[in-house]
Amino acid sequence: MPRTTLLALSLSLALLAGCGDADSKTDTPAADVLIVNARIHTEDPDRPTASAMAIRNGRLLAVGETAELASLQGPATRVEDLDGRFVMPGLIDAHAHPAWGGVIARFYCLFPATAAPDAVKAVVEGCVQAAPADAAWIQGGLWTPTFFERFDIASPRRWLDAISGDKAIVLKDDSGHNAWVNSKALALLGIDETTVAPPGTIYQKLRDRDELDGLLLDAFAALVDQLPAWTEEDYVEGARYALQDAARHGITGWKDASASETELAAYRRLDTHDELSAHVVACVHDSSLRGNPTALVARLVALRDRYAGRHLDTHCAKLFMDGVPTTARTAAMLAPYQPDVEGDPPTTGNLLIPTDELIATLSGLDAAGFTVKIHTAGDGSVHETLNALEAVRRTNGNSGLRHELAHAGFVDDTDIPRFAALGAVADLSPYLWFPSPIIESVRKALGERGLHYWPNRTLLDAGTPLLAGSDWPSVAEDMNPWIGLETLVTRRAPNGDYPGVDSPEQALSVAEAVHIFTVDNARALGLGDSAGMLAPGRLADFVVLDRNILTVPPETISETRVLQTWFEGLRVYAAEAPAD
Repeated sequence: MPRTTLLALSLSLALLAGCGDADSKTDTPAADVLIVNARIHTEDPDRPTASAMAIRNGRLLAVGETAELASLQGPATRVEDLDGRFVMPGLIDAHAHPAWGGVIARFYCLFPATAAPDAVKAVVEGCVQAAPADAAWIQGGLWTPTFFERFDIASPRRWLDAISGDKAIVLKDDSGHNAWVNSKALALLGIDETTVAPPGTIYQKLRDRDELDGLLLDAFAALVDQLPAWTEEDYVEGARYALQDAARHGITGWKDASASETELAAYRRLDTHDELSAHVVACVHDSSLRGNPTALVARLVALRDRYAGRHLDTHCAKLFMDGVPTTARTAAMLAPYQPDVEGDPPTTGNLLIPTDELIATLSGLDAAGFTVKIHTAGDGSVHETLNALEAVRRTNGNSGLRHELAHAGFVDDTDIPRFAALGAVADLSPYLWFPSPIIESVRKALGERGLHYWPNRTLLDAGTPLLAGSDWPSVAEDMNPWIGLETLVTRRAPNGDYPGVDSPEQALSVAEAVHIFTVDNARALGLGDSAGMLAPGRLADFVVLDRNILTVPPETISETRVLQTWFEGLRVYAAEAPAD
């Protein structure tokens, strides 16, 4: 008889011998669920490993060895024998756009970022043919920043015109910042050659004539309010899709990095009906009040208070300081980009919020109790944001709120120690620390500086608080955390999709990467005392895997298969068939 079967039989006999009056023999109540015969990695420094966990009312009643927890079985206790499988805390995605990602997955005209023009053409033509006759718009994507460098398309606008029929086409890129549109979309948006673009936005023109070419750089956020609105019902369906995707990948919590009121309403509806099977923090965003810090803070406070719920935390706000450091050249850098064409005037990108306005906004949000996630993709925007936070700490004192600098992949050496000194968090998102098309675009725009992207090791060694996330649906195809966890360690593309290694000196260990995705990300969600590790009193959020990711070759971590996901003591996902 196999050893695990003998252990299970022994445990069952021991439990049966005493379960009739278990509650009368001890002050400890019986467990609702007993997890036994597992290999548990707890992330609890007081007890790093265990083989059993007792769950009651969604929390861990006890963590220990299988025999030790035998007395916690009562008449109604369900025993789950995991037969030696690996268990760890549920992973948390601390920077994603899940409701929006679900909308894209459910309703967008989608093609892979690797698609060539013929493939893009086939997909868009299919969407045009399938669209209802009265549909004026088709939204889709996702093209990469290198698409128009790899493929010679003289006029992207005219190229789309030839296949779009009578529909207005808007295709976003994989960063989520840039748009590719046809002539009808430009007309409906009221954009022509004389239109002044919003600050930080570029309406690109053909070089040989003063004619828009259909590429609107760092424009997608500015276009959203003009495009047909996705409804609350659309976002409910999108969030449901995201919840399923999260559970399938072992994710038990996420931070929505930029949530509109419609998305908040969708999350709130699901929370009210007990459908949120993950902890959700939503960073409230409203672009309509830029330039008016007092009104913006008041608006975000009202949204926070209106939509907060049991599993929906709205004490987070989102600000955008710049764009992206790709060939769009819209992230704010301390030194100029490489010119796109010889003779182009030098540019350092754009700061979207003036310094005085940023200080006033950040000060007001800090005083109102918000953790603020600030998009800072360039070292210039990182520097200005740290300056603003320093000013806020002088006037407000240290609120204890750990404001987050999102996409802080470029940081000047002098700014590295300022994160820890100011209690600022470096948001290591998205998964861009390995060779890929978007890295190629970054290096083309920045030259030698592009080789020194994502200084994760330097930041960690300097005591910088870190978090990590997928940024899905930007760049990442889904919320799969195992890709990000692996590549934090290897700095190589998973599955060898792209050759080379990116800044290997910035690699982290597997243990450090796991700690970020569990303990550190739980703290970023405000769950530092209740999630992120498996210890008595904490929430029973955990995953069962097909491998011990701490001992397998790091380059295989991305192949990890989640067998079960548990959220607050309930199994919310089970693979169709167990792995061999």
